[in-house]
Amino acid sequence: MRPFEWLLLLSFVPAVLLPFVPPTRRHWRFLALLLPTGAVVLHLVAEGWRTQIVPLYILVILVLCRLMMPGQVAGGRRRRGMLASSITALGLVFAGVFAGWLLPVITLPEPTGPYAVGVMDRELVDAARGRRLMVSVWYPAAQRGAPAPLTQHPDAIMTALADLSGAPALLFQHLRYVTVAASADAPVQADGAPFPVLVFSHGLVGLRLQNSSTLQELASWGYVVVAIDHTDAAAVTVFPDGAARVYDLTRFGIPAGVEPDAALVDARVFPVWVADQRVVYDTLETWAHHDPVLAGKIDLTRIGSFGHSFGGATALEVCRIDARCQAAVNLDGALYGGAATLPAVRPLLLMTAAESMRYPDTIASWSHMLSMARARACVRTGSNYQTVAIFRLPSVSCSRHCSHHRASNRARACASLTDTYVHFSISTCVVWILACSIRPSAKQTCAGVAIRPRA
Repeated sequence: MRPFEWLLLLSFVPAVLLPFVPPTRRHWRFLALLLPTGAVVLHLVAEGWRTQIVPLYILVILVLCRLMMPGQVAGGRRRRGMLASSITALGLVFAGVFAGWLLPVITLPEPTGPYAVGVMDRELVDAARGRRLMVSVWYPAAQRGAPAPLTQHPDAIMTALADLSGAPALLFQHLRYVTVAASADAPVQADGAPFPVLVFSHGLVGLRLQNSSTLQELASWGYVVVAIDHTDAAAVTVFPDGAARVYDLTRFGIPAGVEPDAALVDARVFPVWVADQRVVYDTLETWAHHDPVLAGKIDLTRIGSFGHSFGGATALEVCRIDARCQAAVNLDGALYGGAATLPAVRPLLLMTAAESMRYPDTIASWSHMLSMARARACVRTGSNYQTVAIFRLPSVSCSRHCSHHRASNRARACASLTDTYVHFSISTCVVWILACSIRPSAKQTCAGVAIRPRA
């Protein structure tokens, strides 16, 4: 809950205690009336309303109505009314607190790197396929500005998440209040440029904003990160002209009403995602020379891909077939395309969720991939599947077991880490494989976690 929401909650203490206070103490009645009124006004002005706190708004109205009623009820009726009022108030308080806890206005961890972070949204058009994409570009900024909103289109995302989950759209209304540490369209940092580049893909029915915490962390350490919304396979993609495309696999040639299996997704959806990432690679080549913001600021000799789930599999395949990719990180993604059967030729890191280790077929496919790798390959186990999203979750100390094929002894070691926020764990893993692969001449410690690509 946000600060003024807590203040609103505490403002009900006099009202809850009022039935137990002697009627002669009139100042209690004044406090019970004034405090909730003042607190709700401050909350609405400073923070804005949200659906999860509606029970507390109802309680404010009930308190005002009850205290503005003239006269007092005596005897048994007063005692029964006192008990009913207290139970109602406590019930509404509990409902508001529980709803606020269940769907909070998330506070993302502050980036820990030396750079301020900027973010900008852009539309890409692949004329050859008639396909539109939206990307967010996170980058080291010259100066810190006002925090940008998590999304510029909260209403569209609210509606899409409601359609996909079957829950009322208003349950996701609080997303409009989530901000990131990055500043929208901030000037790019010139000192230290050109910067290495990362391309990120979300999972099926995901969103490019879901990993905002990790993306801004990486940008704060000197990476330019391009996050893609894979149109029609993302929860929703909103374009600058207002057009919105929600998750719909029929646009990939999968018949409506058919529950696609892995083979069908591999044949129809996966090649489109791989092509999407490669379109971003092509666009980056243009930006590196002709873009008014990024020209001269990005180094395409140091570029890698990473992604979550289906996006992680996409990253592996792109790095297998596209020589421009120098390293890949797969965040708990099953294997699709050639990456499932053909050897990896560039460094890769696989981060697996603990629950994924319960599936023998998945373990077998990952083990086969690692055994065939012709470059250094590392696996880190023990995370939770959702730790790659924006949610604030505690991480645990997990050792990273590495199996490096045809690599030096120095590159064989990976370390354990513990951190309050999981996003830092993920960022460190991404930096580890990319720093050890893309910048072999940089001063770094591949056996530790303090790997900083740009400082």
